[in-house]
Amino acid sequence: MARRRKSIKIQEAENLPNIIAYKDGDVENRIKEFFGNDNPVVLEIGCGRGDYSVELAQRFPDKNFVGLDLKPARLWNGATKSLELGLKNILFLYMNAKDLADEIKTLKFSEIWITFPDPMPKKKQEKKRLLAPHYLNIYKNITTPDSLIHLKTDDEGLYEYTLETLKELNIRIIKNRNDLYSEQAVSEIESIKTKYELMHLAEGKKIKLIDFSFTE
Repeated sequence: MARRRKSIKIQEAENLPNIIAYKDGDVENRIKEFFGNDNPVVLEIGCGRGDYSVELAQRFPDKNFVGLDLKPARLWNGATKSLELGLKNILFLYMNAKDLADEIKTLKFSEIWITFPDPMPKKKQEKKRLLAPHYLNIYKNITTPDSLIHLKTDDEGLYEYTLETLKELNIRIIKNRNDLYSEQAVSEIESIKTKYELMHLAEGKKIKLIDFSFTE
């Protein structure tokens, strides 16, 4: 039953008006046409069910949000919820993050969120980590000079790897929190919790946050 439901979601996702598939081409222009305004555009990479992006879109109607993920069945959840809520400032992108370099040429994102990505813990998986140097280079090319990139994770290994990589590349770290919710002051957007983040917290895991920028 679960497999059949997933198959139905994949089929329906292909026809939802707020999902763009990489295979259909012309990604950048389709994003611009969908929003039809000059508001800042925020990208969430590995958005999964879209919990974070949908919450951000509700809180910040003067910004546009793009949630990217490899799995259309996951995107179906965020896309259908957005339609039910009548949100016009959120779009979902069915593609691999590595393809952003080929598709995004003139559009510049004002922020990037990377929320609870697969840590890819094995050494041979390093190139697949969304915070590996070649991915950071992609992010630099698709953001405005003053953009912030946010990583939220429960994984200690990925957290340490990201800090080391940023320091090696002389990328400016704006904020670094090893246990976010132990802080007295947590911002509105930092406090948004996805389904999986709530599960991590219930298991007693600490949530880590790193904000960085490519500005000197």
